[in-house]
Amino acid sequence: MEYYIATIKNFCHVLEQLNSSEPNINNRSIKAAELIKKTLEDFRTKIRKEGFRSTEDEIHFFKYVKPKISSYLIFYSVLAEIETSKITLNDEELKLFIDKKERMFRHIMRENIDFVQYYNAGLCHLDKIYFVREANLLSMSKNSAHQLTDPEFNVSHDLVAANILAFDLFKKHLSPKPELQATYGPPAPKLKWTASKSDFIELVYALQATTAINYGENEIKEIFSALQSVFQVHIEDPYRIFIDLANRKTAPLKFIPKLEEGFLRKVDEISGMM
Repeated sequence: MEYYIATIKNFCHVLEQLNSSEPNINNRSIKAAELIKKTLEDFRTKIRKEGFRSTEDEIHFFKYVKPKISSYLIFYSVLAEIETSKITLNDEELKLFIDKKERMFRHIMRENIDFVQYYNAGLCHLDKIYFVREANLLSMSKNSAHQLTDPEFNVSHDLVAANILAFDLFKKHLSPKPELQATYGPPAPKLKWTASKSDFIELVYALQATTAINYGENEIKEIFSALQSVFQVHIEDPYRIFIDLANRKTAPLKFIPKLEEGFLRKVDEISGMM
């Protein structure tokens, strides 16, 4: 496993140098793709010759190492498509094209929603099903036909994991750069979440489930990230807390009813003043 960790470290270093030295996105994407394909081929050759020392090493490789490398290949392929499309599309058409690529990622996320939640939550109890080559083929995802064509170098969910990471890269690439953001008016006040973490979990899952944010297009992970930043709260394993709430012997919801009670009380107060 030391070899793979060292290779990834060197890969990230070379990729960082490429990003800073090659301003042309198409050229950068081509060079990155060559680096990625060579790295994956080196991995494939080593695995065919030596295999893995343990099941744990195999899981680590297919859960973290290979998806990280593969995610860049997916990301740069999409990036190159967008850059090429700029030649023939106007601004509005280009925006629609980028939206189409984002919907492609979200479609994959929705098709594999249980796994996406599992992976993003850092869970491990199903790793031997998702990330071991000899696992039952019935565990295959809709995006894992590659496992049949090259079973020595693929598992049922490494490509889905790569798409999760590629989507993160895609969103980061599209997000406004801080130095370009205008700052008008007084700074926004700092807000701090003072209720319990369980209450926060209830609120976030309710917002996502009711499609109240971006028509429900965002993954729960994105909403958590945004609201944790807004309210200065950090939760290590929100999915696990959600499961605990769902398994409460009493009513699973405590905070949502409080919101309703508080709102109705405020309505009564205002009505009494009118």
